[in-house]
Amino acid sequence: MSRSEGILKVLFVSESYPPESYGGGELSCALLASKLAECKGIEVTVLTSEVEGCPTLERNKGVTILRKLKTGGGRATLWDNLKRKMYFKRSVRRQLGRIVEEYDIVHFFNLTSIVKVDKPSFATINSYINFCPKGNLFYKDKEVCQGCSPVKFIGCITHSEYIGGHRLRTPFKYNPLFWLPLYIDFLKRKKDIQKVDRFFSLSDFINGLLIKEGVKKSKISKVVNISDIAESDDKMDLDQEGVLLVYIGELSNIKGVDLLIKAFNRLNTDSRLLIVGDGPEREKLTNLAGPSVDFLGRVDHDAVHSIYRQADVVVVPSLWPEPLSRVLLEAAHFGTPIVATRVGGSPEIVKDGYNGLLVDPEVEDMVQKLKNIIEDHGERDVMAENMKTFYRRKLCSERIVNDIVEVYEEELEGVRS
Repeated sequence: MSRSEGILKVLFVSESYPPESYGGGELSCALLASKLAECKGIEVTVLTSEVEGCPTLERNKGVTILRKLKTGGGRATLWDNLKRKMYFKRSVRRQLGRIVEEYDIVHFFNLTSIVKVDKPSFATINSYINFCPKGNLFYKDKEVCQGCSPVKFIGCITHSEYIGGHRLRTPFKYNPLFWLPLYIDFLKRKKDIQKVDRFFSLSDFINGLLIKEGVKKSKISKVVNISDIAESDDKMDLDQEGVLLVYIGELSNIKGVDLLIKAFNRLNTDSRLLIVGDGPEREKLTNLAGPSVDFLGRVDHDAVHSIYRQADVVVVPSLWPEPLSRVLLEAAHFGTPIVATRVGGSPEIVKDGYNGLLVDPEVEDMVQKLKNIIEDHGERDVMAENMKTFYRRKLCSERIVNDIVEVYEEELEGVRS
């Protein structure tokens, strides 16, 4: 049904949902659910995993939350993730089978949750798990992968340090008994793409991956995640001397933080670099950093707004082709100029010379671009104003919600006709 005929009942399926969060995907899901629930004539329910201490059924910000899915445990180890694969998809099928008839639309927000349903179905493509056995589309931890095969996969995994956020230890890296189920699971995830009617893609880069897998262009709508940040009383007072450059994110090898620090160390400037976040590479990065680099560690998301407001520049130095980093969207929300590597979805937000600078993922270019944006105060101010304009025109939550609802209703109209 359409909203003109009654209530549109939307069911989100997400493996995790706040307060349980493993990254930007859960936050994006919660923001979209709450914004859709504010629309007249739309009811939103989220089917997600059980969380100890949280009720099975609750209402929050107008959204009904059903915590009934089972994952078999956490995500701390590769063994935990193996249990997830055994438990989770079976749980999704079972729970959806019990409630799916109550809804007009099923929207899969985590790609691990996709199953075939007899309802108009949608999926937000916010990762590469359906396109890459490692999930990051980063061949041998060195370059963007152009397509996988069994032989290529073996060469890749034996020359990679990480899979997901987990370091690949020798017993796994060189073990065919680990390779085989991992690759088989990847082939199953590729087939999951064919179980969905319509796709919401974060970038043209992802559009190309979907089309390569046989999805018709007419079935893909490019819609970014909502980036609204609720400002709280949690504030952080940062040193205001000099130009403040900020990195926010995980400290892992594919994030390019070492590239950023190496480039920053070569600058003759009174600017400062603040690293916000934690991860397996922190000790290595701390040893690499010069005296003007500070590590803040993990910061509660309620306080992140304070950091964006005080930052002069946000840097996203990723080496891997991130689908579309939430940091890009959040920096744009606050009108902060961005320096980002020219990979993945970053060029969708950073328009070189307009609201930030795009950088080749190598030290020399990073040094030059950082030097330019630090020394040209007037240009930074212009970029900040341009970023605010870009956000209002392209990234505001009202536009994103309207685009998504239009796609919902278009698909429902096609089903009725």
